[in-house]
Amino acid sequence: MSRVLELLDRRRRAICRLSVLLLALMVAGVYVLVYMTGGIKFVYSHSMYIPILLSGLVFGFKGGILVGLLGGFVLGPFMPIDVGTGEMQQTANWLYRTGFFVLIGFLSGVASDAARSYIERIKWVSRHDLGTRLPNRNALLDSLQPFAKGRGKRGQPVLVVIIIENELELRSSFGETVISEIIQQAPQRVEGALPCGASTYRLGSSQIAVLIDQCGEDAEALVGKLVDAFQMPFLFDGIQIHADIRMGYVFDQPMRAPESSVQMAEVALAVALEKAQDKVAYSPALVSAKQENLAILGELKEAIGQGQLMLHYQPKIDLGSGKVLGVEALMRWMHPEKGIILPGNFIPRAEHSTLINLIGELALDKAMAQAVQWQESSIEVSVAVNISPRNLLQPGFADLILRLLGHHRLKGDVIELEVTETALMTDMEHTIHELARLAGSRLIISIDDFGTGYSSLQYLHLLPISLIKIDQSFVRRLPHDMGAVHIVEAAVSLAHKMGMKVIAEGVETAEAYDFLRNAGCDMAQGYLIARPMQADDFVKWLSRNGGYHQRLQ
Repeated sequence: MSRVLELLDRRRRAICRLSVLLLALMVAGVYVLVYMTGGIKFVYSHSMYIPILLSGLVFGFKGGILVGLLGGFVLGPFMPIDVGTGEMQQTANWLYRTGFFVLIGFLSGVASDAARSYIERIKWVSRHDLGTRLPNRNALLDSLQPFAKGRGKRGQPVLVVIIIENELELRSSFGETVISEIIQQAPQRVEGALPCGASTYRLGSSQIAVLIDQCGEDAEALVGKLVDAFQMPFLFDGIQIHADIRMGYVFDQPMRAPESSVQMAEVALAVALEKAQDKVAYSPALVSAKQENLAILGELKEAIGQGQLMLHYQPKIDLGSGKVLGVEALMRWMHPEKGIILPGNFIPRAEHSTLINLIGELALDKAMAQAVQWQESSIEVSVAVNISPRNLLQPGFADLILRLLGHHRLKGDVIELEVTETALMTDMEHTIHELARLAGSRLIISIDDFGTGYSSLQYLHLLPISLIKIDQSFVRRLPHDMGAVHIVEAAVSLAHKMGMKVIAEGVETAEAYDFLRNAGCDMAQGYLIARPMQADDFVKWLSRNGGYHQRLQ
């Protein structure tokens, strides 16, 4: 960068010297022209305005004044009124002319300086954020330009893109200026954490970038220092406030263009936001994953409309008798080209969009319709449907379920709603109100993935819960992992004391099955019992086994 600036400075000085030479030659040329045409009394003396105006335009008001003085002196005491008679000018005449030349040069220079200042202001605005006066995205791209053909090795920069995740919360609590105030404090944080050298840029309303000089240090360690610095509280109007910061960064990647480098860091930032991680480093795999995510979401709405989403059913049995008590409805996407897409490949993506509301309504509608069909065939089983946190927080969600029950003329105790601990804790007051309404219509409420949350004991006595489901991460370690053994035994004991039943998911071995039955667990589901299957296949499986799991027959 310094080499480029040095070359530009040399070129500027060369142009300046050439301009001075040309103006001097023009002044001398006007002197010769006036003298050769007979003297100052003829019109050719007005040609001096040309170099005076040009000097003001090129060198500003100082240059205009200087050349105005020079022009007035050249056409002054040494220039006759008439060359033929040798009559010389009066002093007052050439002084007046000189003053007029100086005035013209001054006005020309002032106009030039004003235009130049305006242009410089436009250039500055194009490269800076007006609110914080920090360099902006354009300035960042210019700073990355020298590295465009390089590779992120030692001595190359590390590009970090940072976002204030809780921007909306901060603005609603402290007003519009709070984000700008936080960002204004960012350069000091960066400088304190990275004394080796770093530059800060503002990319958006709540987004900044930091260009770090590695100075031989490990890139991940440098970004770690940055994370620590931004986790400290910021000061706003004398109040210490916390900003939730996420970072995406890129290093050791080909920099084909500055825009590509910024895009890489922003891809990593998007993953950091999605996974709620402090920092994520860019890798090419992230791009393909994000592209796949967007492609799936792009096809998902059309798939809903075309009926490509369907339910498979996994049996749930009573561990004491082996009787099949119900099924869990599991979503499957029958893609016309990719075949069956499991829910883990599209539900988590849909949960970050409004499509999850459509999927939730579709699952409930299909599950209720299937329950009615089985009742008409004298198959009495409950159907469990997984509810997303966004489904539960959707306005009118309880009304939707009650309306669907009425539409299908179905009793509430046939439908079980599986709600995760995270969903329960998102908005406790709203959750209690909605689930109480549903429990009043005899719907079965169960906690899915029990034990993986962080506040289970706090809400168990507050909510109308009938069943808890022990997460498969514990069940699969039974009976050899003593930690899992103690957790499962404690969960069974607690649930029974509170009048609830317990179901274990992910039962895949006979040892785990026997342990759960002996521990007093009420129900189980998993591959040992049966895999998820289509509705017709479930009916055949149920008929073949006489309504009981074969292990206990």
